[in-house]
Amino acid sequence: MKTIQIENREIENFISHHYGDYMQSLWQDFATFVKVSLTDSYPTITKDEAKKRVSKSIAEIEDNSAKMLSQEEYDKEMNLFMKSL
Repeated sequence: MKTIQIENREIENFISHHYGDYMQSLWQDFATFVKVSLTDSYPTITKDEAKKRVSKSIAEIEDNSAKMLSQEEYDKEMNLFMKSL
């Protein structure tokens, strides 16, 4: 096992406030974070491809051809996404 040294007072305070001395919960949350970060299911794209997608989205919004979600649709999709994490 390795020890992680944190040299950031804000992060130290956050951990201390939210976890106290209960390190098992901290490690579980950290492991979940790493798993989600490494396996987010999104394919890697290039910087140029990302720029193209953003430009296309902006153009769709400007010419009113973008499909916008209602607040209810957005909430439903976001809740499903959060449950999948």
